[in-house]
Amino acid sequence: MTNPLIIYIEFAVALSLLNTIILMRVQPKSVNSFYPSTFYAIMITNFGFLFQALSTNLHEALLANKIVFVGGAYLPIFLFMALVNLCHLKISNALRMLLFSISGIIYLLAITSGYSNIFYSNAELVTVNGISKIQAEFGPGYILFCLQLIGYGATYLCIILFSLFHKKNVSFHSLCSLAVIGAITLASFAISKKMGVENIVMPGVFLVDEYILLILVHRMGKYDIETTILNSLVQTNTSAYVTFTKSKRYIGCNDIALNYFPQMKDFQVDHPLDNKSETEKTFSKLIDQFHPSDMSKITYFQLGNNHYKCLIKHLFHGNSDCGYMMRIEDDTKMQRYIKFLDKYNSELVNDVQDKDSHIHAMQEQMIVGMANMVENRDSNTGGHIKRTSQVIRILISEMRKDKSLGLSNKFCRAVVKAAPMHDLGKIAVDDMILRKPGKFTSEEYSIMKTHAEKGAAIVENLLQGIEDPELVTIAKNIANYHHELWNGDGYPKHLKGTEIPLEARIMAIADVYDALVSQRCYKEKISCEDAYEIIINSMGTHFDPGLKPYFISCREELEAYYSTALAS
Repeated sequence: MTNPLIIYIEFAVALSLLNTIILMRVQPKSVNSFYPSTFYAIMITNFGFLFQALSTNLHEALLANKIVFVGGAYLPIFLFMALVNLCHLKISNALRMLLFSISGIIYLLAITSGYSNIFYSNAELVTVNGISKIQAEFGPGYILFCLQLIGYGATYLCIILFSLFHKKNVSFHSLCSLAVIGAITLASFAISKKMGVENIVMPGVFLVDEYILLILVHRMGKYDIETTILNSLVQTNTSAYVTFTKSKRYIGCNDIALNYFPQMKDFQVDHPLDNKSETEKTFSKLIDQFHPSDMSKITYFQLGNNHYKCLIKHLFHGNSDCGYMMRIEDDTKMQRYIKFLDKYNSELVNDVQDKDSHIHAMQEQMIVGMANMVENRDSNTGGHIKRTSQVIRILISEMRKDKSLGLSNKFCRAVVKAAPMHDLGKIAVDDMILRKPGKFTSEEYSIMKTHAEKGAAIVENLLQGIEDPELVTIAKNIANYHHELWNGDGYPKHLKGTEIPLEARIMAIADVYDALVSQRCYKEKISCEDAYEIIINSMGTHFDPGLKPYFISCREELEAYYSTALAS
């Protein structure tokens, strides 16, 4: 009849193997390797206990015991390193190598059993409860093994206590799980060893350890934010990833890359790009465009009928820069959408510009029409609007040649456009005054002077909300201040010098020059030469002396214009 204890140990071995398979299935990808190593060590140790239980002589038992110590010598350090990693503690590589070396020495001492007295000074095969086991006197090698267990146990306890009180980023439940494993394993080993039944007790204890570790590893998946994020990204990823070495040798890609670029199915790992296909030429060009000093670079390329967006970065293995990683997204829809928007925007801009031009043309015709209507009411100023507008154009054109003035194109265009509006305020002046054939009385002149401020108000009402604010300001200033004098004797505000806006100072010259060379009902016209002299002599009193050089420069052009304009 089969011994139930043998069946129990066989069952423990089978469950250890099953637990190891389960761990491979449930463990997070980023879990440290000491958990799987612990399971391997337990499975090997249980196999050793089974073989020892089935031994028929001392030689077989000693061989089985050596299998037990394949796992037993390293199991303590695997559990210790699992705890260190869980608590986010760092130990030096030198200490790590020392600890593994001690485990290795213990295992080497264990395999001398049967050949020397270092591990067991005396050993014999005995049968307890129907199963075989070694009864031995311990040598210095076994004592070193026990001291190792005591050392790990004490250090294990210290790390758990330290982490419970000082490590807020370590799971309390995980610490407790490892504490239970350590306590159960050491206590069970010590007690069962003293009772001589360790080969019966420890397989069951190890199974308990495995189940606690399985629960712990499963819980760790919840706290492993990096793996959680990575899994989420993988599930929702729509990007192709392609990697190359620094020498342009192909390393690998994901499935999405194969869907994007079917030619990559012919790429062979470790082979360099030979530029035989368009895909290879494209990747080679992308790598050539990436400067080694760049951390990353975004570029766009087209392959066939599709457009792609590519982020190329350095590929690291540990701390070593070993190549390039490309993250490629299909940008075809976006590029087509952008082209559609560009086309639509261009058409819209052209349409708006056409409509704006039409609106501005209508507006200018309306303003000039209003100005002409005012002029037609004023029997003294026939053609004045047209002629002063041309004088403004000539003066502004001359001033634009002087870059030191810093006149913008926008300002110059606005002054020319606003010139016809300078006398719009006369529309609010009574006909009896406006059409009076002779000179005004002082009272009439006072009423006439109100046309400046009224003109500014009319201009603002006409243009506000339709034209550019700068044009509105310039047009108001021209209407309001073109009768101000440099010396402060003008109207309506008695502004002086540069207090008068530049556009109004320019308009003042054009307004007076045309008045001088034109015939009015109350005066005869004078020659352009005399008008020129009057204005030159008035520079610094009536007019801005800073405009003198520009007026002088355009004298011939002005006289040529008036020789034609007044003759028609």
